Amino acid sequence: MKRVIGVTGGIASGKSNVCNVISELGYPVLDCDLITAELSKKDLPIYKAIVDNFGTDFLLEDGQLDKKKIGKLIFNNDGAKTKLNQITHPIIREELIKRIGEYKDGLVFIEVPLLYEAKFNDICDKVICVFLKKKNQVERLMEREGIDEDYALAKIHSQMDLYLKKAMADFIVDSKGDFDETREQVIEIINKIKEGA
Repeated sequence: MKRVIGVTGGIASGKSNVCNVISELGYPVLDCDLITAELSKKDLPIYKAIVDNFGTDFLLEDGQLDKKKIGKLIFNNDGAKTKLNQITHPIIREELIKRIGEYKDGLVFIEVPLLYEAKFNDICDKVICVFLKKKNQVERLMEREGIDEDYALAKIHSQMDLYLKKAMADFIVDSKGDFDETREQVIEIINKIKEGA
């Protein structure tokens, strides 16, 4: 029997570490950010949808999407962010379902930062939330992206509150510790899922 397990969390909360552990344990992980990047290449579905709806002002000289310019637009404009999500989420969802369908049984994990926002949780049998207290999340994000505290907080607040995601999820990985602690939690959760908990 195949089961789809969603992995979500906030920006800089440690999702990549959790998914690295899952991959190392031999389970497939479908990364929504990678799928989005693939479909955003020139003349592919997300690229076409963005050009059709936002125009050619968001293209680089080589014709590819100017992701920095798009990022700035949606960060400062809720209407544009909503519109972008409305046109891209169905495309990503369709591709994700297609790739999930390539697996016949076992556990298939999908890493989706906006799992609840995009309502992708309805294609999951269980959801794991990677949780980190906001103070630690801010510190990690500042260090990772070389940004100040105000900008880090603005980026965090642009997403659904992590405490809310935690409350909605079936399992929680607290990523405040080191990689080995994260690994132990992931193994324990996978064992519970396999046991039908």
